[in-house]
Amino acid sequence: MSAITQLRNPPRRRGMCPGVLAPMEVGDGLLVRVRVPAGVLPAASATRIAELGRRYGNGLVDLSHRGNLQLRGVAAADMAALIAALRALGYVSADAESEAVRNVLTSPSAGLDGTAVLDVRPYALALDARLAADRDLHRLPPKFGWLVDGGGQATLFDSSTDVRFDAVAGAVDRPLFRVGLGGTVEGAALLGHCRPDDLVELAAALARAFLELRQTLAEPPRRMAGLVKALGVEALRERAAAWLLTCPHPSHAAHGPLPSPASQEREPQSPPLRSGGGSGWGQTPPTRLFLGLQPSWLGVAFPFGRLDVDRLEALAALTHEIRITPWRALLLAAPQEGAAEKATVLGGILDHGDIRLKLTACSGVTGCDVGTTDTHADGLAIAERAAGLLEAVRMVHVSGCAKGCAHPGAADVTLTARDGVYDVALNAAPGGTPWRSGLTPEAAITAMADLSVEELSRVR
Repeated sequence: MSAITQLRNPPRRRGMCPGVLAPMEVGDGLLVRVRVPAGVLPAASATRIAELGRRYGNGLVDLSHRGNLQLRGVAAADMAALIAALRALGYVSADAESEAVRNVLTSPSAGLDGTAVLDVRPYALALDARLAADRDLHRLPPKFGWLVDGGGQATLFDSSTDVRFDAVAGAVDRPLFRVGLGGTVEGAALLGHCRPDDLVELAAALARAFLELRQTLAEPPRRMAGLVKALGVEALRERAAAWLLTCPHPSHAAHGPLPSPASQEREPQSPPLRSGGGSGWGQTPPTRLFLGLQPSWLGVAFPFGRLDVDRLEALAALTHEIRITPWRALLLAAPQEGAAEKATVLGGILDHGDIRLKLTACSGVTGCDVGTTDTHADGLAIAERAAGLLEAVRMVHVSGCAKGCAHPGAADVTLTARDGVYDVALNAAPGGTPWRSGLTPEAAITAMADLSVEELSRVR
């Protein structure tokens, strides 16, 4: 049972479609989010979703940072038929409340990666089912998130969430989960460790503790990090003590995960964690090393995390199962021979060094009623004409407005659109103090091509 439609910042509308939150209306129609439990999408389901996107949408499919698919351009008159079809696939919850809280991010390579500590799919799916079935937990804020990470090559160490379960090695090679609250694996407050079979009950206990404790505050926080900041970790640890281990391993450390079972040291030390700047498109290389042909999968990305139904259908024909990643890319499990070449012909990016991965952009004028420039076309033009700059920087962000929906934080270079022109800022967030202002798209692209790394460095 996996339910999939959800809307960004959704107002709840009764009577529209049972089990579905009101879709978000954007510039090209309604946006319907397809939630894929544990990120595991059978090829047959991918093919069917492509058919539905072709029939009821405009044929465009976006990959989200939460490991979901988004069907674009759906007409209001077609919503009921689309939801009925998704329900027939088993992707719609019984009600809107259960749909809203099923925010479980899972290692996309679970079960495929031999270097992982643990195949976390059963635990992630069990948590998903508990969130859907336990009405007491439906009072959680809609964006309250969970993460279940098995480690390995496609680890979620730099993904931030409310409650995270990171698989680590325990005594005599029995994996455990390191439980963190509010942040990335480095930034989250360490709660303790639990056995895999206790994950669901511990999660439920933490959810209830969050709901109860937040009401004791004058301004109840909506995220776990806010509650930890206000009351400390111990308040939550006391309420979840029944499911936590007191001394999981002699090398138990307060910082960083324990080594995987592959370590041959008798008394291993916790390795230093890699630093990174968050998860998602255009981010640091560790989040993209899964791309290309790997022993058990083929990693494929598309510019700006967007493809169309024809490409989704064609990719599904190359595998028995697609994994949705939080980096707006796909893993094709056990791909057919020649899949890499075929994916490249489809426009897929298989090389983690591809400069297009340095670009991030919102939908712009083609998909948002606020945008006034073609952000995707302008971004690809920057990749073509300013390749030298892109090779030297971490990220270039093309934003359709000052809200910065695709990336609200700072980038090396940010182009912010207003009334059909761009303000270009260096080392700033959307709407930041411009280095050049009021440039036409062509002029902005030229300015990017002429911008030297030395000039950019002087502003840092």
